[in-house]
Parts: sequence; C-alpha cells; structure tokens
Amino acid sequence: MEEQMEPVEKRKGGKTGLLVVLLVLFLASAGANFWLWNKEKNATQVAVSKVDSIKRISAEKDSLNARLTEEERKVAELRAEIVWYQGDKDSLSRVIEEMDARIASLRRQIGGGSPSKLRALKDSISRLATENSEFRTKMQAVLMENENYRAQLLEKQGQIESLEDQKKTLADKVTVAQQPAVGPVTVTPLYEKKGAFIPIYKAKKVEKLRINFTVLGNKLTDKTIEKEYVVRIKNPDGIILSNDNKTVKNSDDVYTVKETVSFNGTQVPVKLEFKQEADYKKGKYSVELKDGDEVKHTFNFELM
Repeated sequence: MEEQMEPVEKRKGGKTGLLVVLLVLFLASAGANFWLWNKEKNATQVAVSKVDSIKRISAEKDSLNARLTEEERKVAELRAEIVWYQGDKDSLSRVIEEMDARIASLRRQIGGGSPSKLRALKDSISRLATENSEFRTKMQAVLMENENYRAQLLEKQGQIESLEDQKKTLADKVTVAQQPAVGPVTVTPLYEKKGAFIPIYKAKKVEKLRINFTVLGNKLTDKTIEKEYVVRIKNPDGIILSNDNKTVKNSDDVYTVKETVSFNGTQVPVKLEFKQEADYKKGKYSVELKDGDEVKHTFNFELM
C-alpha cells in the first residue's frame, strides 16, 4: 500500500511547479504590457502637447500676421492721404516708408519665431499700432492745416488773379493813354507866284496841295512810338487822288500821301504835299486822316 501512494504525491508536486511557472510568466507579461501601455500613453501625451504647442504658435503667428496686415492697410491709407495732399519727397512720406520697412522686418521675423520671440514681436506690433495711431492724429492735424493753408492760398490766388486782371486793364488803359492824339487835318491848294506859293481855289491854277496836321504832345508817353498816318483826298468824281498806288485793286488801300512819325511825347507838326500832272477838277473835295483803319479827322474844300 505504501508503495502505491508515492507516484500520486510526485504528480501533485509537478503540477504546483507548473502553476508557479505559469503565474510568473503571466505576471511578467502583464508587467511588460503595462510598461508598454504606460510608455505609449506618455508618448501620446507628449505628441499631443507638441501638436497643441505647434497649433498655439501657428495661431499666434496668424494673429500677428493679421495685426501686421491691418497696420499695413492703415499705413497704405495714410500714404494715399499724403499723396493726395503732398509730394513724394515730403517728410510725412518718409515716415510712412519707415513704417513700411518696420512692418516688412516684423513679418520676416514672424516666419521662424519661437514663442518667446513671438511675444516680443507682439509687443513690437502693439507699439507700431500705437505709433500709427499717433501718427494719424498728427497727420490729420497737418492735413487740416494744409486745408486751411490751401483755402488761404486759393483766396490769395483769387486776389492775385483779380489784381492781374486789374493790372492788365490798367496796362491796356495806359497803353491807350500813351498813344499820341492827332489834331485836325487841313488841305490848302497852292499856286506859285514870284517864287512863293500862295493859296488859290481856281482849279486850273492849282499846282499842288499842302496837307497839314499835328501829332499832339502826350506826357504819358515814356518811349518812342512809331505811328503811320494816311491821308486820302477824294475828288468830285469820288476818285482818290494818288500817284504811287494806281495798281492797287482795292480802293480802300489807295491813299494820297502817308507819313510815319516817331513820337516820343513831344508835339510833332506834320507838313505834306501832293502834286499831280493832270489838272484838278472843279467841285468839292473830301479829305480823310487815318490812323490805321480808324478815320481820325475829315476835311472838305472846294475848287472853282
């Protein structure tokens, strides 16, 4: 009987050892799995933290870029206002150019900035926005002064134009006032007797016509003026007496005599003579003294 009990006890001891080994292996596997799970969990947390950090940095960059874009828009508006009122070389334009350069520099720094640098950039952009606002206030004051100055300038310009018109009107009046006036014209028929010419009104005996008029003195004339005077004598048949321009087709251009006078303000007596080969006709003669196209004086005489 005792010999039969020993194998049973041996089998029980083998099962116990196997259970112990399995238990150890299970515990080791559970420990390894827990270690792997914990490591994965920590790695996931780190990855999520890094992603969140990247998202925050990206959002911060987007925010800074948006603020810079807004400041660029304000600077562009200021530039447009300055260009409207002032030249490109104005001091205000130079300030705007400096702002453009600062914005470009800040935008370059945003591209690769760390969180600490982005915070510093945020402060720089805030200062830029403040400076923009202050500059706009100052510029508005300058532009308001410009508007006032512009209004004053336009008013002065209007006064200048009015004075220029008055000056031109006065200059025209002075020019007219400086022109010489001419006195009445007279024509005397002459006949030579004993070496002297005496007036005569018998047509057959008239040898020549003496024409007299005077350019009157003018104290307003301050420089020499060249004036041409034309005398037209019309015979009883309505024909202009003339020796020098018989080929002229237009009767208005035909003249009897003409004289150019250099006038400097002093009175100038003018004496002219006209002589024709044919006999003078009986009847009434009319005389015109012309300055340019204007008839200044007329005169009549009659031959018998």
